[in-house]
Amino acid sequence: MMLRVAEGLIEDVRKGIVRIDSYDLEKIGAKMGDIIEIQGGRTTVAKVMPAFAEHSRKEIIQMDGIIRDNARVGIDETVIVRKVSTKQARTVVLSPLESGRSYDKEQQLKFIRSLITGLPVIVGDKIMLKLFGTREEGFRVEGTAPKGPVIVTKETTVRVKTPDVLEEQSYKVSYEDIGGLDKEVQKVREIIELPLKYPDVFRQLGIEAPKGVLLHGPPGTGKTLIARAVASETEAYFIHVNGPEIMHKYYGESEAKLREVFDEARKHAPSILFLDEIDALAPKRQEVHGDVEKRVVAQLLALMDGLESRGEVVVIGATNIPDMVDGALRRPGRFDREIAINAPDKNGRLHILKIHTRGMTLAEDVSLERLAQVTHGFVGADLANLCKEAGMYAVRRILPQIEFGGDKEQELQVEVTMEDFQQALAEADPSATREFFTDIPEVSWEDVGGLDHIKEKLITLVEWPLKYGDLFNRLKMTAAKGILLSGPTGTGKTLVAKALARESEVNFISVASATLFSRWIGESEKALHEVFKKAKQASPCILFFDEIDALTPHRSGTSSTSNVSERMVSQFLTELDGLEELKGVIVLAATNRIDALDPALLRPGRFDYIVDFPIPDFEQRLKIFEVHLKNKPLARDVNLHLLAEMTQGMVGSDIDGICKKASYLAIGDYIAGGYALHEEAMEANLILRKEHFDKAIHEVNLTKSIKAAC
Repeated sequence: MMLRVAEGLIEDVRKGIVRIDSYDLEKIGAKMGDIIEIQGGRTTVAKVMPAFAEHSRKEIIQMDGIIRDNARVGIDETVIVRKVSTKQARTVVLSPLESGRSYDKEQQLKFIRSLITGLPVIVGDKIMLKLFGTREEGFRVEGTAPKGPVIVTKETTVRVKTPDVLEEQSYKVSYEDIGGLDKEVQKVREIIELPLKYPDVFRQLGIEAPKGVLLHGPPGTGKTLIARAVASETEAYFIHVNGPEIMHKYYGESEAKLREVFDEARKHAPSILFLDEIDALAPKRQEVHGDVEKRVVAQLLALMDGLESRGEVVVIGATNIPDMVDGALRRPGRFDREIAINAPDKNGRLHILKIHTRGMTLAEDVSLERLAQVTHGFVGADLANLCKEAGMYAVRRILPQIEFGGDKEQELQVEVTMEDFQQALAEADPSATREFFTDIPEVSWEDVGGLDHIKEKLITLVEWPLKYGDLFNRLKMTAAKGILLSGPTGTGKTLVAKALARESEVNFISVASATLFSRWIGESEKALHEVFKKAKQASPCILFFDEIDALTPHRSGTSSTSNVSERMVSQFLTELDGLEELKGVIVLAATNRIDALDPALLRPGRFDYIVDFPIPDFEQRLKIFEVHLKNKPLARDVNLHLLAEMTQGMVGSDIDGICKKASYLAIGDYIAGGYALHEEAMEANLILRKEHFDKAIHEVNLTKSIKAAC
């Protein structure tokens, strides 16, 4: 029967598996696990499995890029499938597609056989294998015994021979190698694949095919990968040009180089011309001082307008700073469509992790779903690096078992465990927040004494919208834009912010307000804008401004262009009001001088909630003492209830200071007593006593009295 080709599942890539509907399976007389023949531009074979429910009754066949390449078909084209009988292969002869490595050792051949065991093949098929921790390498099936469709088994003899003529062919990127960008890839395919594959359709409709597309987004999100995948899938001639490569120091050389590139694309049409880092090639002419840049931009505009007479050439531009690209390029007829390639969401991160771990040996305790949940703000490049680092931790674990200097091949059983991923995650941070990276301490809600009602309120306001977004969408509710923590110094505002960042498992950007100011006019506002921009890229994210009264003080009645504080208040208000499009960003701020803040900040819609941190009462002081004295050796005469009564009017930082001072006094007594420095002596004599706390409380009260007098 005839079926339409669709993109394969990530789980089936490189496994020789295709999926069709159960109803279609019955029509061709096949069942799950049978081998079917696929006839397109060429005939190949694959193992058939039933499709999932969302693809039922659609008369499609899902196959990965390798099987599509073997069958010489593309997505949305049709193939003829039928059930075919196969035999077990006695011998399979492979040849590498690229030079540079020999496969004559028995251990290598055994490893290759283990990778292709169960794979159905036919002479002429191409297979991709991930060998010895390197990138994927391609092989061509040169011969099989017996002839015809065969299945590789554990008893099959595998031989690798060097072909007479090596294929100069680099690894082809398929759509299955792109994770989390289904909508973006579909848009790119519409504007690039259709004109190159079906130009007659546009001629019949009497419309001009799109000429170009501009991809923009943070670094590492997959802009170049999408361009390479489209070029591979369309089998178009692909020219990759980095913006800075065009620029030359001699007059006219830059424009000539650009013309050469477009001429090459025209001669090899249908072709795709990919201009990477196009902001370096075509910056805004009104903002550059050099004459060369202006001439290159003008030449590029002329070449883009001349594409109609240059045949089937599609231009793809990529940049992570689209605002720097000259505005004349960003209009229909030059770049017809602009597609944002943003950081992936949770499902996108899961797809990307599956792609990068499909060649890894994972332990049973590895949960990719859990990793996808806690890697907020990670782009594709970050997740690839995370998998690589986890593999490096696994390698370090087995290093003692490796015998270096030996000639014989060593069989090592190594798996990447969840602990390896956790260690790699502890050192990794998303590229979007690397500039503002904050090492969050291991502070949990248990380390915050008292403040139970405040903790519950913040969990409701911050964690719930980030973790249970579907529930909020159901009730048409939006998360709070801003939350202000207000209260006297030492009541635990910053500590609560740290605990909230740790417990909510989202990205946390901490900004010391005073560090944003610059002596140059406009630089302070630009720095504040960059902070909000990074928070948007790293969403879901908590953006924490400590001591916000330094950033947004009360504005005076008379405004001055040189008054940077007033301009910063205006910029902050503008950024905060624009948060409607910054989904998943919550602004958290702390101050002990709420009266010094500009009143415009405190209205609903900006800081929606003001959380007051009171002076702790007796119960809260008792809980704070319990937190700070947890796991510390206390004498029997130490009564926490009495300590809580003696510290009336003190805040959490005062109690923390008392516990530290008491510990120093206990260490001083131990040293003065001349006790030995071993475990038994310390267990018997290094104890916090009531006298230590009495002295510490007296010192803290004395210090507070001196400060009050000053």
